[in-house]
Amino acid sequence: MTQAEATNDGEPRPTTREVVLLDAQDKPVGAIGKHAAHMRGLYHAAISIVLVDRTGRQLLQQRAWTKYHCGGMWSNACCSHQMAGESSHAAARRRLYDELRLRTPLVPLARVRYRARVGHLTEHECVDLFVGLLDEAPRFNPREVAQVAWLSPGDPHAHDPLTPWSTLYLKLFGFDAPLRRAMGLDDGAVRDCGPLVQL
Repeated sequence: MTQAEATNDGEPRPTTREVVLLDAQDKPVGAIGKHAAHMRGLYHAAISIVLVDRTGRQLLQQRAWTKYHCGGMWSNACCSHQMAGESSHAAARRRLYDELRLRTPLVPLARVRYRARVGHLTEHECVDLFVGLLDEAPRFNPREVAQVAWLSPGDPHAHDPLTPWSTLYLKLFGFDAPLRRAMGLDDGAVRDCGPLVQL
């Protein structure tokens, strides 16, 4: 699907090359090209996924070296953006399969807002963070992922430096909160992490 495609009524179709812009109340106000949003540091919607196994380890992916930012860096299992009109949960399921060929059930954990300078780009995102319990080996898409590894609670710095957002998630939630949520051992409340975090 490209930006040039249109619906039957002539309206542009949503595209994975665009992100959904947000206002100060996290309401959608339009869409813009993904690269332009990161060049200009515009506030937009995003999703992220933490996958855990039953021992509490978290799956990391090394981002493909061809990614236009953070290529080659280690990050949480999956992170991406919603298309216009797409729910966060649907976007998370779509990208989890695109990147790791997984259909792991996902449950929401939190909403996180952050801004981080990454090279010449700026991540300025409102992230809906999901978790899932992984009982199978991922068959990752090499166009998206260079390799995968497990991060153990006993060795949380094994793959430093992580992407700024992954480091933030570990700081906010550690290893226990994602595991408890994925296994249904907590109250299930979705945590709002409050104002924008500057990284």
